[in-house]
Amino acid sequence: MVEVELEDIAVSGDDNHFLVLLRRKDGQDLLPIQIDAMQAISIASGRGSERFERPLTHDLMVSVLEMLGATVARVEITDLVEGTYYAMLVLERSGVRFEVDARPSDALALAVRVKAPVFIAEHVLDEGGMQEDDFGSEGGAEA
Repeated sequence: MVEVELEDIAVSGDDNHFLVLLRRKDGQDLLPIQIDAMQAISIASGRGSERFERPLTHDLMVSVLEMLGATVARVEITDLVEGTYYAMLVLERSGVRFEVDARPSDALALAVRVKAPVFIAEHVLDEGGMQEDDFGSEGGAEA
């Protein structure tokens, strides 16, 4: 697994989809993952200080996890199959770790809220990642 940082959220060429841009911590590879507008709003909201009057779904999930005494230990983007990315939320409660299947966009929306680290399987980065010079010539796969 390779640790990455959420670099930015960009609008894709057709204005109907967004790309979450994940960059390797060493600054080399960039992985664009296509997300929808609502996920982009939720991730951006979690990164910033602006809050909505009522909690978004991901804010609710953080509250439920806190009430249950669980934390998001990390997010892992584990696979890329036929253009679709797969992720795991790694939760921890009382020293026990649980892995929960999740869409990468949902996992990232939680991770930014709790400042959990994000990791990508090396083979996923090899298959879906690109160098910065390549960015813009292709779109990302769907989350």
